[in-house]
Amino acid sequence: METLDIALNNNQVNLLNHTDVNIDQLLGELFQPATDNYQKLAYELQREFKWGGSPDVTSMVFDRIKYDTTTHKGSFRIVLDISFTFGCEDVRTYKPDQTSEWTFTIHLTEKIMKLYSSPFAESRSTADEF
Repeated sequence: METLDIALNNNQVNLLNHTDVNIDQLLGELFQPATDNYQKLAYELQREFKWGGSPDVTSMVFDRIKYDTTTHKGSFRIVLDISFTFGCEDVRTYKPDQTSEWTFTIHLTEKIMKLYSSPFAESRSTADEF
């Protein structure tokens, strides 16, 4: 299982201190397309889906979002479209509606959201180097 740390700004931390926080909106803000956070998450998703060739995430949408304002823990599912390239064969395949499950913990004092990838995703192995 991989982890990904996302920095939060003061406004985001203030929003998270309220019980009526709109976590869907916050995730949308944190992971806007073409931002560093979006690229980091896309990279982790590409690692998860590497079994299908050389992956390229073409879109992602958050759903099944849950957040506990007391524990500051939650979960979400990403529905993504992904394109695979098989370089040796010059073949591209497109797979829509793939899914990935994530959990997260928000550390308000540290201003960090820690994301934890699916326990089913393969972690990098030193065997990958050979």
